[in-house]
Amino acid sequence: MSEIEFKEAFALFDPTNSGVIQPQAFAEFLATLGDEELTRKVKIPTQPLDYKAFVAIMSKNHRGAETSDDAYGRLFQSINKDGSGNVSSAELRAALIHFGNNSLSEADVDEIVHEADVSGDGRITLEEFLKIMQKSEKKLRGEHVL
Repeated sequence: MSEIEFKEAFALFDPTNSGVIQPQAFAEFLATLGDEELTRKVKIPTQPLDYKAFVAIMSKNHRGAETSDDAYGRLFQSINKDGSGNVSSAELRAALIHFGNNSLSEADVDEIVHEADVSGDGRITLEEFLKIMQKSEKKLRGEHVL
C-alpha cells in the first residue's frame, strides 16, 4: 500500500477524524480487504489504533499486490447489502453509520449520492463509486480536481 492508500484506508475507518481507529472498525477493515492470510496473521488490538500504529501493522503484514481499486471494489460490495450492483442513499447512510459517522444528515448523504451518481438514476454504480474514490485520492495528493 502506498502512503496515499494508507491515509485513505485510515480515513475511511476514522470517519469522525478522531485520529484513531477503534478495534472493531480495524477488524472490519481487515475483513473488507478479503485477504484471509492477512486476517490470520494480524492480531486485532484491544486499544484504538492511531495512524502510526495502523501503518506499522499494515506495512509489516500486507503484501501490497492489490490496487486501491481492488480494495474500493470490495468496500463497494460490502456496502451494497442487497446485491443489486448499485448503492442507494439508504445503503450508503447505513454504511456511514456502521463505520461511526453519525454526523451526516440525510440531505448530506443524498448530496454525496447526487455528486457520485453520473447516470442520474439515484444510485451509485461500481464505476461511479471508483471514480469518486479516485477523485478523493487525487485531492489527498494535492492534485487539481475538476
